[in-house]
Amino acid sequence: MRYFIGLDLSPANKLALDSWREKSLPELPRVKMPLKTKAPIRQPRPVPAANFHITLCFLGSVSPRQLEAVTECLAEVTSEPFELSLDTTGFWSGPKIFYVGPEQVPEPLSELAAKATAAARQADIAVEKRDYQPHVTIIRNVKADFPPPLFPPSVVCQFSQFHLFESVSTQSGVTYPIRQSWPLRNTNSVREKLLRGNF
Repeated sequence: MRYFIGLDLSPANKLALDSWREKSLPELPRVKMPLKTKAPIRQPRPVPAANFHITLCFLGSVSPRQLEAVTECLAEVTSEPFELSLDTTGFWSGPKIFYVGPEQVPEPLSELAAKATAAARQADIAVEKRDYQPHVTIIRNVKADFPPPLFPPSVVCQFSQFHLFESVSTQSGVTYPIRQSWPLRNTNSVREKLLRGNF
């Protein structure tokens, strides 16, 4: 069983992002398969809108004991709700993905990702050490010469909870059902708010 901790976009946000992808990205030319080719040609593959999400921490394959431990740790995480603007795009050559992300990462999101990672490590789950860069993967199997969008995205998301997702392979593709959820709520004291300048 493979899991990750993440944020789920609202149905309206998913539809808006899907609509932007359809309108802003040039139609890709169809590549005809050579008759004697055994291996299929890998073409850019749009991610289904239902699968749009933002990963906070990828857990990978975990044991039942680790799964129980990490859910207990995540239940103790406190973080405030926040807004996120998906307003830029990018390409990663390693995993060959085209993604949408925020130009500016809000502090509550960075803190939540750090807390999710700390919870995973507390549950003895080995996670990658790298800078956190929130993104929504919208196209896979992308090459470096993939044409840029005609105009940037502009989707504003509100997040008030985070989730434990499972990655499930089916005959029709991969799905990411939510297995558990936790609310985001501002639990800071008045003194802490004053120190942070929230008043």
